[in-house]
Amino acid sequence: MKTILQQKDFLDSIKPLISSSMGTEEMAPLLYSIIKFTRPHRVLEIGAGLTSIYILAALSELSSIEKNEFDGNSVGYDPSLKNEEYYKMNHSNFILHSFDNLGHPETSANKVLEVSKKLDLDKYLKFWNNDYLEINKLIPEKERSFDLIWCDLGGLNNYLNQREILFPLLSDKVGSYIIFHSTLSNVHGLAFLNHLKLSIYQGQLPGFELVSLFEPQKKRQNSCTIIRKARGISNRIYSERP
Repeated sequence: MKTILQQKDFLDSIKPLISSSMGTEEMAPLLYSIIKFTRPHRVLEIGAGLTSIYILAALSELSSIEKNEFDGNSVGYDPSLKNEEYYKMNHSNFILHSFDNLGHPETSANKVLEVSKKLDLDKYLKFWNNDYLEINKLIPEKERSFDLIWCDLGGLNNYLNQREILFPLLSDKVGSYIIFHSTLSNVHGLAFLNHLKLSIYQGQLPGFELVSLFEPQKKRQNSCTIIRKARGISNRIYSERP
């Protein structure tokens, strides 16, 4: 099956979103792969741009894949591995809520809507031209639950605000993830990581685990930290052996 990423119109359409200074040339495809792997239905993005389209591409493909699976068609793996518990759940529609106030001088977020429409991905997008600090006022309470949150707005104050505001929005049904960009090799990011690690070690974030990835070829915009909230069916034993 040819993925959206392999289609020429996709590669041509995303060119206006590519910025050599934003550090997402590898991060965006990584997010695409993580989403295809973990199957989040509700995604939240803080800081739009190139990553938005890769997230939408993954959600679009998952929507088609899961429709086929729920219609009784074959899954793309050994049927003996199928987790019936997952398929018995009530799944929400695939959606990306993307927040960006367009305040960054080099932003490409103002082109996300145009590109998403061109690629017929806008049906999966709710774009908010607002500050993420307003999220609890703007999104209805019953919709404020996310399986994956991507944060691309750094600075220690933002990191701490994001922990306070966004961590409570992580869902429990299947387990969930929050990913922060550019957390290594800068003072603000490392201070935040130490704060998170201490919170985990002290039991303030029970069931949370953390790993960071580093791009060694760059001095800035060179990393991400993935935090998993182990809940629901992601936190159960299904077999004796791997």
